[in-house]
Amino acid sequence: MEAQTGPPPPYFAFRTLTNMIVKMEEHGPPNRVDRYFLTGMSGAGQTQFIAGLKSLGLIDQDGAVQPKLVELVNQPDDRPGLIGELLRERYPEAVKLGEGNATTGELLEVFAGYGVQGDTARKAIAFYLQAAKYAGDIPLSPSFKTPSVRSPGGAKKPRSKSAKPTAVITPSGGIPSGLHPALAGLLGDIPKRGESWTKAEHGDFKAAFDAVLKIAAPITDPDAEGEELSEDEDWSE
Repeated sequence: MEAQTGPPPPYFAFRTLTNMIVKMEEHGPPNRVDRYFLTGMSGAGQTQFIAGLKSLGLIDQDGAVQPKLVELVNQPDDRPGLIGELLRERYPEAVKLGEGNATTGELLEVFAGYGVQGDTARKAIAFYLQAAKYAGDIPLSPSFKTPSVRSPGGAKKPRSKSAKPTAVITPSGGIPSGLHPALAGLLGDIPKRGESWTKAEHGDFKAAFDAVLKIAAPITDPDAEGEELSEDEDWSE
């Protein structure tokens, strides 16, 4: 497939995007997203994040915030649907591919057409799959998985020695059926037994979970007050 022009698709953690959106809720989105706004991210992380926002049409080439990002911030109840609209617009080939029993190899070919390969493609596909689960209405082939990390020689890199085999999740003992699709997708991200997260990844998940929980299970008690995110919580990768 011929590579497309323009910035590559996002290849940072999807939680980084949802956490940034949640952070913006208190004061609204800034006029633009630039390196000053992203203080706390590494220089490489800032570059990836800004390029990803441009690729999704959330900011323009100068970093100015676009209406799509404003909607994501101001309409939390509609956030999964808005994410779904972004995916259909940015990844039409991948969305179409997910309607059948396509393989991860075919998905990699589509992302090669988006201009990413190797480990960057792996990260970009991970972003797409998690965003699709969050949206809840994007078709995903049952064979779609985040590609394995491979060494320069083509062999799969060995798993960390700290990782331990885990039991297969079944409908009777795994994620309950009937959950909001965005919430079910996030629960599927929880590390398996014996695996771990970094402190930043742990904070990212908590913030994303809180944001989705407000949508999936809104508070009906008028006297209840939700907890606010800590001011010093890191939402970067």
